Amino acid sequence: MKRHFLRNGTVFLGLVFIMTLGLLTSCSEDIDDSNFKIKDEPTMTDFLTANDNLSQIKKIFDRVLLDNSDNAEEASASNASSITAVLSARGNYTLFAPDNDAVNAYLDSVAGTTDVDQISYEQAKLIAYSCLIDNGNNNAYESAEFPIQGTFSLANLNDRLLNSLQDETTAYIVGGSKVISADHEVSNGFVHIVNKVIAPSAESVSEMIQAADNMKIMAMLLDKTGLFQDLMESRDQDYEDDPTLPETRYWSSVAYYGSNHNWVIPQKRYLGFTGFVETDDVFVNDWGITPPQYGENGELTNADQIYNEIANKVTSILGGTITDPTSVDDPMHKFVAYHFIKGKVAYNKFVHHFSEHRYSFGTNPLEPQAVNYTVDVWDYYASLPLGSSGYRGLIKVLQVPTGEHEIYLNRISKYSNGMVSGTYEELSTRPNEPGQNGINIQVFENNGKFDNNAGNGFYYPIDHVLLYDETTRTALGSERMRVDVTTMTPELLSNNFRGNCYQAFQNGYFEDIMNETEGTEIYYLQDGGSGSYGDWRDFQGDEYLFSGQYDFVLRLPPVPTSGTYEIRMGASNNSLRGMCQIYFGDSPDNTTTVGLPFDLRQNAGANVKEGTYTNPTIPFVADSYYEYDEDQMQENDKNLRIQGWMKAPKYFWTALGTQTARDCGSANEPSLRKIVTVQDMDYRKNYYLRFKSALKKTDSQFFVDYFEIVPRAIYNGTEPEDIW
Repeated sequence: MKRHFLRNGTVFLGLVFIMTLGLLTSCSEDIDDSNFKIKDEPTMTDFLTANDNLSQIKKIFDRVLLDNSDNAEEASASNASSITAVLSARGNYTLFAPDNDAVNAYLDSVAGTTDVDQISYEQAKLIAYSCLIDNGNNNAYESAEFPIQGTFSLANLNDRLLNSLQDETTAYIVGGSKVISADHEVSNGFVHIVNKVIAPSAESVSEMIQAADNMKIMAMLLDKTGLFQDLMESRDQDYEDDPTLPETRYWSSVAYYGSNHNWVIPQKRYLGFTGFVETDDVFVNDWGITPPQYGENGELTNADQIYNEIANKVTSILGGTITDPTSVDDPMHKFVAYHFIKGKVAYNKFVHHFSEHRYSFGTNPLEPQAVNYTVDVWDYYASLPLGSSGYRGLIKVLQVPTGEHEIYLNRISKYSNGMVSGTYEELSTRPNEPGQNGINIQVFENNGKFDNNAGNGFYYPIDHVLLYDETTRTALGSERMRVDVTTMTPELLSNNFRGNCYQAFQNGYFEDIMNETEGTEIYYLQDGGSGSYGDWRDFQGDEYLFSGQYDFVLRLPPVPTSGTYEIRMGASNNSLRGMCQIYFGDSPDNTTTVGLPFDLRQNAGANVKEGTYTNPTIPFVADSYYEYDEDQMQENDKNLRIQGWMKAPKYFWTALGTQTARDCGSANEPSLRKIVTVQDMDYRKNYYLRFKSALKKTDSQFFVDYFEIVPRAIYNGTEPEDIW
């Protein structure tokens, strides 16, 4: 059955991509089987029952209930169904079922028994919840859809993302367990049999680094700086225990699903961290540090010598004197803190492949194809604080389309960026000088035999020492920063919402969105991508919409060097939007007005065929009308800048890849960039934008997609800024 739905002011026909009840289910804690089609038997439960070699996991499923409690009596009191009962109903589930040998080996190791009834309910629940993914209204995972390196998009029932990779025999290793028999299709999903129980560690990022025998130096530095304890945080219990926390919010303004306008509010707020960590060999090779020596229990016996050698290197590069490494102002603390960002970021989630130049994500927007990449894709993250003022360092993460699609930190490149002839192919890149700067450092997806998927995040080995020195900062400050707003809100990644579903949020959910008034409503939207979903044009395929009588403050990412910057934001205007007054400042509580109110309802009235516009304040003429004559394109760009606008970058395309966002001028809705303000900014400060509705309306929208923070040398340099 087809349904009409409204998406940012445009009516589309088709199955609703993200706002279906099924997708909302997959991003919530409850499993709702009411919207799945019925297939012929057998069900997943029938398959387990019929296979004697899976009797142990079947017994565990009989015992464990689908309930939040880790206590059997409390779970029983909730009248929840057993996992066995759930898997006998309709739905789409992916099960990594451990065979009897695997279950018995695990039970013996943790409890000294192979009797399922003798282990605690909490242990049984860990086994059951860890091996099962609810795919909601999406198809269950076949082995052909497993990530070759990275994690699945959807979490297991225990809210953990499972690692997946292929070994040298092309067999898949999922959560550390080898798939020995794959793709057993049943009426409600797929069963894959594995040779080990999947039970992801609950250890923190710092504890996992400590457990890795090849990272003793970083573990020691974490302990010396006090950051070891800081990296233990995993849940916001105050948020979750709030008795006033609603389960849903009614909003009818955009993209409805059937007759249901109730958006799910997250009931959990996971916190987490991601680390980029040198192995001991990197310190030895890059900085000439004395190799670690170990005692009988694996402890560092020359820790003091190594610490003093690293301290000398740090002060010689970063300056200052090391007096109290636990202080955020101490050079050693700054050096270590720059290695970590907030947010649980899986390797295949660092950058979001969706709408970059000439890329086609395939048939499933939730699982973009990971083979035919076209251009470099990057984003920016903020490090942990580097001083008592709370300022942070900037980390650029970039994935190349060639080779094994390696990921690099702070990679600085030149591109084929001509207006018409450009392809955005990487022409050259600045090489790393080992031990001298933090440029062009490769990130590895795993640490070999040592697990890097922690209970509250991930860590990744890197191939050179990571530094935020003047050389690194100057290199980063030589580029235009284009930052997707989602990486400015790490909670979106820690709670696995990005790219998976539409989502509403309660005020206070995001650390970097603050001072929200009661009338502020926050929503996250993800583009579709087939003919049924419409050809929208979000940078990297997603956006935030703020609605109501909104008033909130957003912390911007840090700038790498002090200087003058132009701040821009993506704009997709239409009649559902509102009017917003924007403020800027270096304190969230003290911002000043910049410019006139930003009217997001304005349209250019662009007519691509005739090359005309009806709104002289947005004189947009599509490049295609000029038949891509560069002189005329530049003249139109100049006219737009005079009015405070720019066309969208040529770098990204509409969701279906039908045209660049820059040339998107149909339906009177050109894709634009709004020049917000030009400001002097200090790299040792945080900066904020405040957005306040200028209308007395409760149903207007404020669109937030991406920001550009551009140094003067680029927006007003000797060479014109490229259009990419």
